[in-house]
Amino acid sequence: MADLIPKERYISREFLDLEMERLWPRVWQIACREEEIPNAGDYVEYDIGDQSILVVRGADGSIGAYYNACLHRGTKLGSGVGSFAEGRIKCSYHGWCYDLSGCVTSVPDREEFPGLPLDLRLGALRVDTWGGFVFVNMDLDAEPLLDFLDPIPKLLSAYRLDEMRFRAYRTLVLPANWKAVLDAFNEGYHVQGAHPQILPWTDDVSIAYEQYETHARYGRLENARRELRGSPRLGDAAGVDEGEILAGLVAGLGGAFLKDEKAVVDELRAADLPPGAMLSAFQERRMRLLAERGFDTSAFTPDRMTSAEDVYWFPNMVGPIYPGSALLFRMRPNGLDPDSCLKDVWVLEWRPPGDERPMPERRFYPDWTAKEWDPVSTQDYENLVKVQAGMHSRGFEGLRLNERQEGNIAHMHRVLDRYLSRS
Repeated sequence: MADLIPKERYISREFLDLEMERLWPRVWQIACREEEIPNAGDYVEYDIGDQSILVVRGADGSIGAYYNACLHRGTKLGSGVGSFAEGRIKCSYHGWCYDLSGCVTSVPDREEFPGLPLDLRLGALRVDTWGGFVFVNMDLDAEPLLDFLDPIPKLLSAYRLDEMRFRAYRTLVLPANWKAVLDAFNEGYHVQGAHPQILPWTDDVSIAYEQYETHARYGRLENARRELRGSPRLGDAAGVDEGEILAGLVAGLGGAFLKDEKAVVDELRAADLPPGAMLSAFQERRMRLLAERGFDTSAFTPDRMTSAEDVYWFPNMVGPIYPGSALLFRMRPNGLDPDSCLKDVWVLEWRPPGDERPMPERRFYPDWTAKEWDPVSTQDYENLVKVQAGMHSRGFEGLRLNERQEGNIAHMHRVLDRYLSRS
C-alpha cells in the first residue's frame, strides 16, 4: 500500500464493482444475530450491494443461508424479517415452494417442465456462528470461520457475546462510501478536531493501535483506564473535576452503560471522596452490579469496567465492547452506489437468565437528518457528508494517513488488497 490511498477507492463505481466481484463474495460477514431467528421458519434478509441473502432457521434448529431468488423466474422469496408459514418458502409469483433447507418441494404443473431436476434447491452459502452472530460467506471453499476471525474469539471470550441481546437496532443511510464511514470509527485521531467537547473526559493521546493478520483494535489495550483525566491537549490537569469526567465517560457511550451505572456516578459525586478515589470506587461498584445481574466477572480486573475493547472486524464491523454491553457499527454498500452506505447501529446488553424480552423495534432512517442523534454522532455524520463531497474535488488526490493513529485504516486497505488481487 502506497503512502497515498487513491480517492477512487471511495468514489469510483468501478472500484465498488471490483469489491462486489472479489471482496464480498469471498469474505465472512455478519448477516444477523441468532436471536433474530429463534424459531423454525424465522428469517432475516441480509443485503450486501445488489445481493440479497436469506438467513433461515431450519426445522431442526440449524441455520441456513440462501440466495434470495426463486429458481423459476428470480422472484425474491422474502423481505426484511419474518417467518415462513408452515415451514414452507413459497414464491408469491407462481407458487413454487421450498422447504427450510432450500429444496424444491412443489412446482405447480410440474409435468409441464420436462427435464426439471428432482433435487433442485436454492443456491446455498456457507454459514457459521460465533458470539451469537450469524456469519455468511458466498465462497463455498472459504477458510473456516474461526480461522478467519483469529484472534477475535480469544480477545473477546470473556465478554460472553453469545449471551448478549439487542437493546437497540437502528439502520440509517449515509451519503458516504461504506469505507469512509468505517474509517470514522476505526481511529481516535479525529476526536480533537470533530469532538472537542469530549476532550475533558477522553485521553485521546494515549490511545494505542494494534493490527493483526486480518483484523485490528484500538484503545488503552492492555493498559486499561486507571485514572480520570482528559486529553493532555488541554494542558495542565490540575483542578480537574473527576466527577465531571466520570459522568461524561458514562453518559457519552451511546447507551453502552445502563441507568444503574449512571446512578452510581451520581452517588459517588455526592460522597465527597478523596482525590483519585472516584474511578476505582465506580469500577468496583460496576463489577458488583454486573455480578448481581448474573454476569461472570471473574475474568476481568476492576480496571476493565471502564475500558473498552474497540475491535475492528474485517471487513465492516467495529465498535467498543465493555463487560456487559457493546455498541457495534456495521457498514455496507447501499446497493451499487459508491457515494452511499447503510450503517447499522447495534446496542447489545447482558441479560440475566429468564429475561426474555422480545427483539426491540428495528428502526430505519433513509434520511439520516430525520432523527435527532446524539451530539457526537451528529458531528460524525455531518463530517462524513463533507468527506464524501470533498473526495470528488479535482484538488484531492487521496488519503494521507497518520502512520500511528490512522494505522488501522491503512491496514484495512492492505487486507482489502489481498482479496482484490485474487482473480
